[in-house]
Amino acid sequence: MDLRFWRWPLARLLRRASVGYLVVWVLSPPLAYGQQWRVAAILATGLWLLLELRASRSVLLRPSWPVLGAFGFVFYTAGVEWAVSDSAGITYHFQVWIMLFFLLVGESLARGRDDDARFYFWLVLLVLPVWSLATLRGIETISQDVARTISRSSAEARELSERGIGGYGFVYAVLLSLPFLYQMVLRARASGIGRGGWWRAGKALLALNALVGSLLVMRAGYSIALVLAGSALALVLLARSRRPLPLAMSVCLSALLVLAGTSLVQPALERLQDVATGTEYASKVRDVRSSLARGEGTGTVEGRTERYGRSLQLTMEHPVGGTLAFDPVGKHSAILDRFAQYGVLLGGLFLGLLAYLPWRALRDRRVPVGLALAFLVVGLGFPFLDTIFMAWGLLLFVFSRGALAVMGVPLDRRRPSAPPSAGARTASAWPAAQARDAHWTTGGGSRG
Repeated sequence: MDLRFWRWPLARLLRRASVGYLVVWVLSPPLAYGQQWRVAAILATGLWLLLELRASRSVLLRPSWPVLGAFGFVFYTAGVEWAVSDSAGITYHFQVWIMLFFLLVGESLARGRDDDARFYFWLVLLVLPVWSLATLRGIETISQDVARTISRSSAEARELSERGIGGYGFVYAVLLSLPFLYQMVLRARASGIGRGGWWRAGKALLALNALVGSLLVMRAGYSIALVLAGSALALVLLARSRRPLPLAMSVCLSALLVLAGTSLVQPALERLQDVATGTEYASKVRDVRSSLARGEGTGTVEGRTERYGRSLQLTMEHPVGGTLAFDPVGKHSAILDRFAQYGVLLGGLFLGLLAYLPWRALRDRRVPVGLALAFLVVGLGFPFLDTIFMAWGLLLFVFSRGALAVMGVPLDRRRPSAPPSAGARTASAWPAAQARDAHWTTGGGSRG
């Protein structure tokens, strides 16, 4: 948690400042609508791209396949949007394009910039609880549906955002942070989390984010988020071995626990409300029950099956080129909708861009297997079941790498495992000999 800006070279300071602003921008609801904030985001993006051009091992001059794939996807979708008339408009693509910009940032971090990754990780953890608490307050004082209200563009949504209340995108961004927070809080020793110095405050910040994030996911009323969070928690706690049989058993047990939990939580809350009747906690229990009931109603398969089926049917009817237009697709699955709109080649590319980092984490023996599985389940489960947004890229490509760097897993596969800073690691570090199993980047060398 090195915040001594004045000791850094100017280029490095400007890189961190530009990405740091984007971190705050995409995660802060009050900055969602102001034109001045968007202009500042464009300037910050341009500044980072210019600095990346002159950096050693630049991802723009020496691109990896995800970088080439991201540029190819952006240029192709922009060309389709220009050539094909569609009611969705080009603004529909902005969320995905900004998400893929964070892929570029993540690939740059993977070229030996572990300190930068750790900086962005802690910055995210400083921002998230502020707006998580504001959203929880909005759920308590305004409406239990307040997060859903913000999901729809309206004057009311703008007013609520200006009050710091996050919507659908914010809730699911918090969701993607939970696998890493659960690992680092509940299995701190296995994660190599330090004990002294900055780590006293750091572990408190981790615990605060894990607690507030879990409460937000529970109270927001999104059943998909709740199931994915439960799956992440179960996998982090139960999956501890990469040997095939124990791994299969832990995965099956985690799935059974999640299924049992979803079926037992409402009866348990009913009993709890009976016990709390007449106390100040009765209304709290009733609100939680109501949130979960709404989540079940809006997250049921009934309404989604038709939308998923529509995208699958269009994919089979137009497997090569897709429909090109967005209007006919189901509009409820980021991945299935891309297959339907652009065909199997571009759809497969989009899936690969979302999946390659969680898959590499699963193959990297230095990454705890429970965390890797949880990352894969949440990182792919949500895009298959719902639409995507720009903050998803920040958590998927940047925050995840920062978390691994904090845990002592170097982002450059040519570098052996080493402590992130003095006193920040324990004796439970993964052996340096396992570095050959990492798949986080395609090159090694000096930092830029």
